[in-house]
Amino acid sequence: MKISQKHIQYILLLLIVVIAVCAYQFGYVKYIEKANAVKEENKQIEARINELNSKEANRETWNQQIEQSEKDIKTILSKYGPGNTPQKSIMLVRSLEDTSGMQVGTIAFNPDTPLFISNDLDENGNPKVELDATSIAISYNTTYEGLKAAMDFITSYRERMNVESFSTNFNQENGQLAGNMIINLYGVKDANHVYTEPVVGGIEIGTDNIFGTVDLNAIIDALTGEIINGEGGEGEGGAPEGGNGEGAGETP
Repeated sequence: MKISQKHIQYILLLLIVVIAVCAYQFGYVKYIEKANAVKEENKQIEARINELNSKEANRETWNQQIEQSEKDIKTILSKYGPGNTPQKSIMLVRSLEDTSGMQVGTIAFNPDTPLFISNDLDENGNPKVELDATSIAISYNTTYEGLKAAMDFITSYRERMNVESFSTNFNQENGQLAGNMIINLYGVKDANHVYTEPVVGGIEIGTDNIFGTVDLNAIIDALTGEIINGEGGEGEGGAPEGGNGEGAGETP
């Protein structure tokens, strides 16, 4: 079968069209997609370069701000203690009594409550910074001047604390104020805040009674024994005097 020249031209035209479509679909389109991806990547790189150039231009200013922020953080953290325990709270109340003259009758302790825990962990898996709060409830007896001195002691204490609430009643018989008070204590746990046990002085090691209470029954028994012994001694001493009196009366 002989193909005419015209048919050959149609076939060549069709092949050209097919080649053109394939070239566009698998060549030009792919190239355009890659070009657009490279163009988008270049935009991101350019934005990052502009950001870094801006940071470099403000490096000195930002370093100064970072240093100042670190100083401010250290100043704030220095106002917080390393944590609170019942032993530490007792010593705190004792200092409060010594400073203000307030007499504290009872103390109630509460467990620590975390207020802030950082997401950064140390090598042991513990938070690098933790802010805790605890409260102690006390009953007190003091004068008006003593109450003001106690408030001054709390507000000016080297570790951060505050008075959550307090109540007071006036006793007309002795002019004293009596009531209850709740004090919030705050503590920071981090690498720079290391807790140490408070030093408790004024108590002899091995003492039988650290609270200084007395046994009234023992005292009464001791006093009763002294009275009985004292009366017996006077009776025995009186007999010879009576004897001497009788002998003197019988002298002719």
